[in-house]
Amino acid sequence: MATIKFMLQSESNNAPIYLRLSVGKGNTPKRKTREFIDAKSWSKAKGYPNDKEVEGKNLKSKLIDLESYVQKQLNADDAKGLTIDGNWLEKTIDKFHDRIEPDSLDYLIPYGEHFLKRLPYQTTSKGKKGVDASTITKYKTIVEKLRGFQEHMNKTYLVRDVNMTFHAEFLEYLETVESISDNTAGRYLAFVKTIVLNAQKNGITISPQIADFKGFSIKVPIVTLTFKEIEQVKAAVYKDEKMDIARDWLVMSCFLGQRASDLFRMNKQMVEKHHGYRFISLTQQKTQKAVQIPIHEEVDIILKKYSGQFPPLFAKNLGSNSAMYDRLLKDVCAIAKINTITEGNLTDPKTKKYGKGNYPKWMLVSSHIGRRSFATNFYAKNEYPTPLLMAVTGHSTETMFLEYIGKKPMDYAIQLAEIWAAKSEKKCTTQLLTLKAV
Repeated sequence: MATIKFMLQSESNNAPIYLRLSVGKGNTPKRKTREFIDAKSWSKAKGYPNDKEVEGKNLKSKLIDLESYVQKQLNADDAKGLTIDGNWLEKTIDKFHDRIEPDSLDYLIPYGEHFLKRLPYQTTSKGKKGVDASTITKYKTIVEKLRGFQEHMNKTYLVRDVNMTFHAEFLEYLETVESISDNTAGRYLAFVKTIVLNAQKNGITISPQIADFKGFSIKVPIVTLTFKEIEQVKAAVYKDEKMDIARDWLVMSCFLGQRASDLFRMNKQMVEKHHGYRFISLTQQKTQKAVQIPIHEEVDIILKKYSGQFPPLFAKNLGSNSAMYDRLLKDVCAIAKINTITEGNLTDPKTKKYGKGNYPKWMLVSSHIGRRSFATNFYAKNEYPTPLLMAVTGHSTETMFLEYIGKKPMDYAIQLAEIWAAKSEKKCTTQLLTLKAV
């Protein structure tokens, strides 16, 4: 059991009082208490001031309060797995005297808000000032999720409380209370760690367990629309105008290969003509890569439908627009009878639990399906070299592109075998024709 003792190391008339904490063999940190006393008024036997005078009684009372406070903090922090050392003791004594207010940056939510305010002025690893709007939005979401978690747990967290116990409890909250997918929850944990490590750079005490506090990602089944299914969507009849517009955006997305954040920013002014061909030129919001997308005939048909303009948006706010589009897509694909039973991740309508299962494909459709369908469908055609497709999607490496569409080593081997078989068959046919001619 830990013991606490007060002592002097000076015989002066203004000697600093030390607190020594014994928490185990070889672990006896000692720090100044911020209190001073005339050494003659100190009782070595009792480890307290002589209490014959009012001043001594008051000082003794204060030291007893400090002892109680340190013991209470020790019990709480030791249970959380925090390192109890000289730094911890000094910080604890400081807190006893300052009685840090709830808006102190030692607390998780206030520090998260401070972190958010500094993002626009942060210098990135590439030497750029500030971060993009989407990054700020992500961290705003994280702070709100942390606030919700804190209310759910009925507890106020310090930055140093972010340890492996916090990791498990926050993950459980995200998945059971917020019904957030595994991969999104994994990203949220990584964002929390970024905030905590930033706090450490600013002198805030953090848990030594932060090294093991990690996000994660789980490979989810890839869902795409085939060319045949895209034709089904094109042929379907929609009485609702919004669904008709959603259908047009979906078809276009399957031939443009862009994220929803870029898709819905497209406008007539982005259409340019080079060497007799028309392109959509834009800078991708997420990667800041400039891409030029040739206008496919399917895209051109839809542009002509709207007199050269892109289809209307569902809301002025792009975030709201994407959310409405996501909801409409499922109905669009249901009416088009995109019913193939497909493996995917979904919140099961019956169990209300998020996880992997087999569902009619229309239930798994989301705004990202257009970009992935573009990459997957055109990769399957030999006449489209991968670098050409990467120039449209904006993937930096072929490895990233192939991982994005879920290609495995065996897929490459089969593709090569098919090419060789086709060449061999062509060679045999040529030889046979030559023999017949002779």
